[in-house]
Amino acid sequence: MDRRKVLARIVQFVSAAIGALFVLPVIAFIRGSSSAGRDDGFDPIAKIGDLGEEVTRVSFARLIRDGWMVRTIQEYVWVRKKPDGAIVVFEPHCTHLGCAYSWNQTNQHFECPCHGGKFDKDGNRLAGPPPRPLDRYELKMEGNQISIGKILKA
Repeated sequence: MDRRKVLARIVQFVSAAIGALFVLPVIAFIRGSSSAGRDDGFDPIAKIGDLGEEVTRVSFARLIRDGWMVRTIQEYVWVRKKPDGAIVVFEPHCTHLGCAYSWNQTNQHFECPCHGGKFDKDGNRLAGPPPRPLDRYELKMEGNQISIGKILKA
């Protein structure tokens, strides 16, 4: 090979390397966004055996994806295991102004401390200003694992 062809090959190689440096991030972006789309939108919260007799507060870690950032946050839900074995998962905020409510074991109902909202075991409004029953989560059960999806407004 003469000197001119060697220099031409070097220039071609360097040009191809520079082109790859621009194209590879685009390909990684496209692959990353398509793999994020494979998530079914359900977060595992507990195993059926870990639940108490009736109403249980269940804490879980939720993965939040925002563009390239991925972070984990701690959240909780209220889970009711009915006598017939059915499971209901309640969103933990009152339907009045979004305050966090709690389970009153003595009176067997949910209570919102801010404005006196009260709900029965099934999430139905008993007293106070809340305009509707408690919101629930979409539920998916695979074997012994309980997973929640989007919030279903009551």
